[in-house]
Amino acid sequence: MKNKIFYAILICIIVAGAIVIGTMGIKPDIAYSKCVKIDVYLGKEYNKNEVEEIAKEIFGENHILVQQVEYYGDMFTLTVSQDVENIDEKVDQLNTKINEKYEIENKKEDIKVTYQPNIKLSSIITPYIIPLSITSVIVLVYTIIRFKKIGIIKTIVVYVLSILASEAVYLSILAISRIPINRLATPIGLAIYVIVITIVTAIKEKELATNSEKEKGKNKTK
Repeated sequence: MKNKIFYAILICIIVAGAIVIGTMGIKPDIAYSKCVKIDVYLGKEYNKNEVEEIAKEIFGENHILVQQVEYYGDMFTLTVSQDVENIDEKVDQLNTKINEKYEIENKKEDIKVTYQPNIKLSSIITPYIIPLSITSVIVLVYTIIRFKKIGIIKTIVVYVLSILASEAVYLSILAISRIPINRLATPIGLAIYVIVITIVTAIKEKELATNSEKEKGKNKTK
């Protein structure tokens, strides 16, 4: 009964996620949506938290991403959503406040402003396709060799369904909760993939050991 309730909840999550993805799509992180990248060179070290506070005051709290660019910590890139109004004026305000804060004399012309179009979310997955394919082939070969005594096809089906279901639930949760997809999305998905494979393998190993014990018991009886 508990298993049925658990599976029913998972199915509801997947269905709800599919509906959200079909109607609203997946929410991309600001770095993967239409945005403006503002490169600011200070020529001295700065405090990232201070820069973020200034940026939030000017551009709004939910529309920015501050990244350190140079190794020496004297330059940063501010990523801002293109939905922000009057970006040019706000870049001027940013320059003024940064100059006051760090006692420099940058001009607005010294700031590089780049308008970036939407980036396909598939570009996040692309670097992982080859290693994931190799890993899947290795798992498949291991499954065929290791668990042939308890049914190869059945075992492979369990692996495939478990992986697909877990990843579908993960994607559905991201879609339903409107958590932005960023660079961490794929590594987390891969971690789930590894955890599921490990759990299924442990279950199958236990099943294999149980079957072996039963066979030994039958042989002793004979």
